[in-house]
Amino acid sequence: MSLINQTCWVVGGVGVIGRGIARSFLQAGATVIVNSSEESRLETIASDLLNPSKLILVHGDLLPGHAEKTLEKALSQVNSPLNHVVAHGAVRYWTEMKAGCDETYSLNAAKRLLDMDPDEFLVASSQLAKMHFTAAKTLLPKLQGNNPTYTFVTGDGGGHRSGKRSSTGEINSHHIWGLSAALRDELESSDILCREIRVGLTVNRPEEERINEPRNRPLSEDIGDLCAGVASSGGSSMNGGLIKIDCQKTLEEYLIKFNADNDKDINLPHIWEFNGSL
Repeated sequence: MSLINQTCWVVGGVGVIGRGIARSFLQAGATVIVNSSEESRLETIASDLLNPSKLILVHGDLLPGHAEKTLEKALSQVNSPLNHVVAHGAVRYWTEMKAGCDETYSLNAAKRLLDMDPDEFLVASSQLAKMHFTAAKTLLPKLQGNNPTYTFVTGDGGGHRSGKRSSTGEINSHHIWGLSAALRDELESSDILCREIRVGLTVNRPEEERINEPRNRPLSEDIGDLCAGVASSGGSSMNGGLIKIDCQKTLEEYLIKFNADNDKDINLPHIWEFNGSL
């Protein structure tokens, strides 16, 4: 699994899962672009990874009206074409509901679904899909090289009736599934290899489970290694496919299938989240 002399943009690369994805692509030798509207989050990932030279930090977002400027900033800092995109962005239902922390906050979680009027619902229910669509529309035309890839990394979207995810968070998660399916179909006959990795594993595990079943390394890094393995696999494996990860055994099988733990170009520090849960 080598991505030397290749460039990858990790959408959502400063988030809990995205940081592990960025780390894995760096370890495989790629130049990695991450962006954020919060400079502090860019500084944190750079510091946690000991400021690797191939990590490109871009202050800006990929929302409508801002994406082109963010793209321009990024491409001005790299001397090679864009080869891969990993688009991760999900609803972090497990965090406290506060601005800047929990995506459900920005999705208008404070209101019950039927307390919204139709216009409010239209805006709140499409926030993540709008961001992912804008990212895809902006970045897909820039992909070049042999076997360029665009990989969605999504969460379970599993109908949490217990209230773990807000109503709008649930709807947004399913919108991303639909967007991924549509783009995987539309790009099937193109030169771009588009896939989705859907992760159904528990993210913030209960304390008892962490003690009884400690991880050897963060889950985010296993997911990241799988993303890097998929990107380096070429066009022969699962183009347009959905890779569902519902248990640790399935994840380990896919890591083997895509040779995802081999040929590390550098070794970077682990990034543990939630006191070793992730």
